[in-house]
Amino acid sequence: MSSQVPNNSPALSPALHGGDMDPNQVRLRQGRAQHAAATSPDLANNPGVPPPVALSHGGDMDPNEVNNQARCDLGAVEAHVAFGAPAERGDVNVLTSEGKWRWKWPNFYRLPGIPRPGTDHHHRDTMQRAKAYPSEDYYLSPYDGHLAKLFVQCTQSVYDANPNCTWRRTYIRDQSPWILQVANWATDDREGKGEDLAMMALKWIPSCVAILFLMLYPIQGSGEVRNNGKYDPLPYKYWGYPYHARNAQERKLEMKSRPSGLAQPSTALQTEVLQGTTSALNPVLERPVEPKYLCFLKESEGMEKRNVSEWKEENRKQATYILVSYTSEQFNSDGEQLFLHDVGEHAARAAGVQAYWVGCSCLGRTKEEQENNVWTISDVVRGARSMIIAVSGITNKEDSDANTIAALHQWGTRVWTLPEVLLIPGHSDILIYARDANIDEPMRMSKHNFATIWEDTPISRELIDHYEGNLILSSLELVTIALNCLHNRQKGFYLPGDMAYALMGLLRRRPAIVKSDSAFQAFARLSLANDNDLLLERLICLLPKYTNQPWYDMEDQWGVSLWDVNPTTQVCGIAADDTVIIDGGYAACIRWKAFALVANLTRDSWRRIFFTLAFRFSPHIFLTGVALLGVGASNLTAIGAILLIVGLAFLLLSPYIMRVLYTGKIWGTQAWFFGFEGYLDISTIERHIFGTDLHRLQWSTNGSPLSLHESNEYGECCGKDPIENPETAKKVRQAVNARMGDERIFTLVDTNTMTVTLFSAIRPPVAVVICGEEGGMQRALLCSYDSLAQTLYRESVLRMETVVLEQMARVGRVRLGLNRKKFDSRADDAGIVE
Repeated sequence: MSSQVPNNSPALSPALHGGDMDPNQVRLRQGRAQHAAATSPDLANNPGVPPPVALSHGGDMDPNEVNNQARCDLGAVEAHVAFGAPAERGDVNVLTSEGKWRWKWPNFYRLPGIPRPGTDHHHRDTMQRAKAYPSEDYYLSPYDGHLAKLFVQCTQSVYDANPNCTWRRTYIRDQSPWILQVANWATDDREGKGEDLAMMALKWIPSCVAILFLMLYPIQGSGEVRNNGKYDPLPYKYWGYPYHARNAQERKLEMKSRPSGLAQPSTALQTEVLQGTTSALNPVLERPVEPKYLCFLKESEGMEKRNVSEWKEENRKQATYILVSYTSEQFNSDGEQLFLHDVGEHAARAAGVQAYWVGCSCLGRTKEEQENNVWTISDVVRGARSMIIAVSGITNKEDSDANTIAALHQWGTRVWTLPEVLLIPGHSDILIYARDANIDEPMRMSKHNFATIWEDTPISRELIDHYEGNLILSSLELVTIALNCLHNRQKGFYLPGDMAYALMGLLRRRPAIVKSDSAFQAFARLSLANDNDLLLERLICLLPKYTNQPWYDMEDQWGVSLWDVNPTTQVCGIAADDTVIIDGGYAACIRWKAFALVANLTRDSWRRIFFTLAFRFSPHIFLTGVALLGVGASNLTAIGAILLIVGLAFLLLSPYIMRVLYTGKIWGTQAWFFGFEGYLDISTIERHIFGTDLHRLQWSTNGSPLSLHESNEYGECCGKDPIENPETAKKVRQAVNARMGDERIFTLVDTNTMTVTLFSAIRPPVAVVICGEEGGMQRALLCSYDSLAQTLYRESVLRMETVVLEQMARVGRVRLGLNRKKFDSRADDAGIVE
C-alpha cells in the first residue's frame, strides 16, 4: 500500500493549485484526505489511499468525532487547492525590491499605488490632540487614540498584485510563539510514514537544540490580556456641529450681535436665542384648509380666477371644486393649456361644483408664491370633490382608448401624480380626458384599478388599498412602500429634495422646504419630524444589494424588510454630506496590520501539569546530571547518569511537549477582531494565530452574504468554506486585481466567537459598530474612517452573535455616512507620504 496520495490526486495536484505549496500544508491536507477516504465507502477500496491515522488534537477524542471532522474538512481542502492560492512567503517578502522599510511595526510594507487627493487637513482626536495630517488612509489607534496610518495585511496573491489602493499593504506574519513554530516544524510530518517519518527524524534533533536555546530566554506562551478580555474600544469623538439637531441646545448659535462689554454671550441672551430657535429647529409647514386660488365658473360659460377667501366672504358659503391633473410634459404652452380649462369647466359643471383647480393658473401670481404653494398640493387634493386627468391627444383615430392609456402611462411617470391619485376621495371614478377626443365621452377608471397603469403595480396597489381603507399599513410600511414607489417615478423634479417633499404630502407633519437640502437631508428631516418608528435608525442597518445603491432603495442584501430590523441606536442629528449622527452604539476596532498572540484559558490536566514540570525542570535535571558526572565521585556517578538520561529524554521529547502545552481545548480567549485582505483557508489562518490547526476556528454559518453552511448527518448547522461556491471563488480571484472603487474581498477573524467571516467591501473597514438586531443576531456595521470629515462610512454589514456585546464597549456620538465618495483610480505612486 502506498504511503502517499498519488500525484494525480485531485486533492493535492500542483497543477490545480496553480503554484508551489507549502510541504507542511500538503502533508496536513494529505492526512485529512486520508481520514475522509477511510470513512467514505467510495474511497475505501482506493489502493492509493493509506489507512486512517490518529490526528493529534491536544487531548483524547472520540474516533467517530475525528472521522466526522475529517469528512467535513475534505470539501474545504479540495476547494482551496483547486482555487489556486499561492503559498504564503512570510518574511521572505523582505528580500523583494517592491517593499519599503521603517522602524515602526510593521517594518516592511508596500506603498499604495493611488494617491489620496487633497491637502493637509485638521484632525482632533479623542485625547484633544489637534494637528494637520496629510491626505492618507488612517485609523484611530486603540492604544492611545492617535490617528495612525492604515497598514493592511494581505494574502500573498494580493501583496504581489498591482497596488490599486490608497492604503499600505504588508504581508501576513505567523504570530504564534517561536518555540511552538520550532516544535511544529519538527512534528508536522508525524502523520505520515516512510519518507515523511524520515524527514521528521532529520528535523527532530535540530528542533530540540533550538528549543533548548529558546528556553534560556523569557517565553510568552500566551498573549496579553487587555481591556479585561474585551475587544479594543473605538477611541472616537465627534467634535463638530450637526446640520440639523434634534435638540435646540445643540444647534450652532449664530450670534449677530452681543451686548457691549460682554466677551461671551450672556446666559439671558443665549436663552433668548435658544427659545427663538426651538420652534425653528425643524419648523413644520401649516396645512392649508383650502386652496388660495380657484377657477370659479361663471353663470353660463367661462370661468374667473379668484381668491378663495374673497369669494367665501362674498357668497357666505364654502367653495366646492374638482382637481385637474396633468403633466407639463404634455401641456407646456399657453395654447395647449387652454384645453385644461376647457375640460376643467366641462367637468366642474357636470359634477355640480362651483370651481376647479388647475396648477397652471391656481398656484399663485408670483414665482415665489407658486413655489410656496406647490408643496401644499396634497392638501388641495384632499379637499377636492373629485379629480380628472388631462392627457395629450390621440395619434391613432382607430384605437383612441389604447392611445389614451399610453398617454396615461406617460402621465404616471411624474413624481407628483402618485399622491394625487392616493389622496383623492375614492367614492367616484376618475375621468380621463384626451385632447382632440370627444369631451363628452371621457374614459372612466376607478381609483382601485389605477395601479394597473403603473409599472410598479404590486406595490402601488398596496398604497391604494391603504388609502381606500381596505388594507391599513403601519406608518413604517407606509413610508417604506411610498418611497419605493416615488423612486420609480423620476420625472417632475424641481429641487433635489422633491422626492421627500412629495412623500411629505402623505404624512401629517411636514418640515419647511429648504432649497439647499439634498434628497437625503430632506428625507432625514422629514423622518425626524414624523418618526416614531426609528426609520433612519433602521435604514443605516441595511446592507445594500449592489455597489452605489441609492439610499432610498431600501432593498437589503439579506432579503429582510425595514421593519424586520430592531435598531439599538438613535439618530440624534443630521450632518453635512448626507451623513447622520448616531448615539448609543457598541463599537470595537479591527486590527489590520498583523495578527497578535491571543491570550487564552485552558484547563489543567494531569498530563499538562506533568509535562509543564518536565519542560521547566528538564534543563536543570540535565545540567545537574552533567555536574554530578563531572565530579567523578563513585557514589554520585549513578545518580548523575540517571539524571542525565532523564533530562536528555525530556529534552528529546521537547517538540512533543510543546504541542501538548500549547494545544488542547480553549475555554476562553482574549477578544480580537483581526482582518486581512484576500482569502486563506481556515487551517492556515489558525496556524498563523495559534500555531497549529486544531479546528478551534470555524467558518461563520451566516455572518456574511458570502457565508455557506450545511447540515451534517446529525442535523447540525456547520459552516463551510465560502469558496466552495463557484461565484464566491470567482469574486475572490477578481478581487486580487480590483481597481479602486471595485469591491474587494476581506476576511474578519473573531477570536471571541472563534469564527471567520469572508465579506466584500470597497475599503478595509477599521471599526465594528453594532446598530441593531435582526433574526436573533446583531447588525454590525463595518466602517472605514474618513479623517478629513471625522466620519465613519458604512462599507459592509455583517450579522454577529449577540454574545459579542458582552465584550464590547459603548462609543459616544458617531458621525456615520452610508456611501463614501469615490475618486479617480489612477495607479501612481506620486504624492504618497512614507
